[in-house]
Amino acid sequence: MPAEPYSALAAGYDLVMAHVDYDAWAAYLFDLLRRYGNDVDRVVELGGGTGSLARRLQPLGEYEYVLSDGSTAMLARAREKVRRDDAPIRCVQANFTDVSRATLDLEGSADAVILVYDGLNYLLDEADVQALFRNVHQLLRPGAVAIIDQSTPANSQAHHDEFVDEGAAEQFSYVRENHYDPETRRHETVFDITVDGEHRIERHVQRAYSRHEVRSLLGASPLAIEAAYDSLTTDPADDDSYRVHWVLRRPQ
Repeated sequence: MPAEPYSALAAGYDLVMAHVDYDAWAAYLFDLLRRYGNDVDRVVELGGGTGSLARRLQPLGEYEYVLSDGSTAMLARAREKVRRDDAPIRCVQANFTDVSRATLDLEGSADAVILVYDGLNYLLDEADVQALFRNVHQLLRPGAVAIIDQSTPANSQAHHDEFVDEGAAEQFSYVRENHYDPETRRHETVFDITVDGEHRIERHVQRAYSRHEVRSLLGASPLAIEAAYDSLTTDPADDDSYRVHWVLRRPQ
């Protein structure tokens, strides 16, 4: 039987994501927070995974940092890193669609909320995306900002269709296969994983939302759009963008 997403993958997630330049991503987000934020002290990261981004972004702004993730296994890895580094990052388990100040045990509001690397794409129904935007609005204080990214159909079509790779380290190995259906715009990733000699299969499914779909959903949300940037740049996103970073604000 397939395992719950990330329950087995967590053990080797950092190996699978070794190609990601988290330093560059943290620097990019820090620049956006300085540009659009106003006295950003408390940052909440949704879908923080094993904490690779948090450990780089938190010290840039010396933020009061809350990392949340819905996966028990991923959060356990994040906590291990935070303890090892003695980093001032609080880790809390919470899902996107029901996250709140209460679930995060948050006194007061957030000055910024971050959700990057396809977190939004894991929400397959538009109703769940709308719930995410409402929850982000409730987490933020008036005037505060959120940065949420999305992967686009162009990205799935160009880089992830029929893609296969593999890797191994210590007691973890994986084979990953990607398949993209341009008609449904469902992007399925199947991991064949071996952890400590135990074989597991994990299936991850994303929806490749278009930029226009997300803009429409944001238009119906309580959040205001400040900018939509192409990948890790400050160029305006367009129909050819592989990744869009939305800068959003809770109105005063």
